[in-house]
Amino acid sequence: MMRVINLAIIIASMIFLVGRVMAEEVIINKNLTIHYEQAGSGDTTIIFIPGWMMSSQVFEHQLAHFKGSKQYRALAYDPRGQGLSSKWVEGQTYQQHARDLAQLIQKLALKKVILVGWSYGVTEQLAYINQFGIDKVKAMIMIDTGPKIAGNSRDEWVWYLKDDADGYSRSFTEGIIEHRAQVIAEFSRWMLEEPTSDSVAWVSSIAEQTPSSVAALTNGTGFYLDYSEDLKALEGKIPLLYVVRDEMKGVASQWIQANTPSATAVYMGKHMMFWERANAFNHAMDTFLSSIDGNIF
Repeated sequence: MMRVINLAIIIASMIFLVGRVMAEEVIINKNLTIHYEQAGSGDTTIIFIPGWMMSSQVFEHQLAHFKGSKQYRALAYDPRGQGLSSKWVEGQTYQQHARDLAQLIQKLALKKVILVGWSYGVTEQLAYINQFGIDKVKAMIMIDTGPKIAGNSRDEWVWYLKDDADGYSRSFTEGIIEHRAQVIAEFSRWMLEEPTSDSVAWVSSIAEQTPSSVAALTNGTGFYLDYSEDLKALEGKIPLLYVVRDEMKGVASQWIQANTPSATAVYMGKHMMFWERANAFNHAMDTFLSSIDGNIF
């Protein structure tokens, strides 16, 4: 009888663990441990990649959405130097971040992944494609960033001007070191459609986990990246979904239609729409996944 009771407890515990969001870590090498959170189970893993200075925390609504899923395993991680991962100053380029992602996929023995990058996380996933191709990539979702970071004018889908005439790039390289608290607060407020004091404080607390030197390096090295050709080459090869903030619809839709016309594009909210408009974002994601795999749960 006791053996039956113990077996029942073990089975109940396993069911509970499958349905919850779990925080774990994986050792990449002696200098780097990657923190990640996951929910659900399944052969396909959806990997959520946060943006500049952010962590897996921002994807809390997406992880909660996939709790109990038997078709998908949702995984969000903290890139090196961010969140709860190792604060290693070396290797702060998105090419190296992509190699870390490849190591994470290998260490966890993932066979089929859907990459979901947000902001500079899009740069990270495209850097992965640039170096490792799409052998393990089933589809991609790109949240509010195009394939290149700097351009010649605001008529392009970019973050910065190449001559930095508006000082925007400088504020996130030199500024994050010289005026850390101010830059973090202003950036956190800008990302939100409804920047309440509580939401700004929460986003800022996540950014505070990233050292200023790491933030300056990732932004400074990211400035030069252009993965336009890598993204164009995915047209017709794997399913693509863009989710872009409303104010960028004009330039983003023009680039998408010209270069990846078979992709799906959705426009909503501000930069953190996946958090503030979680229901709408998750619905768009579910619709996209359903178009690939049918019923998602």
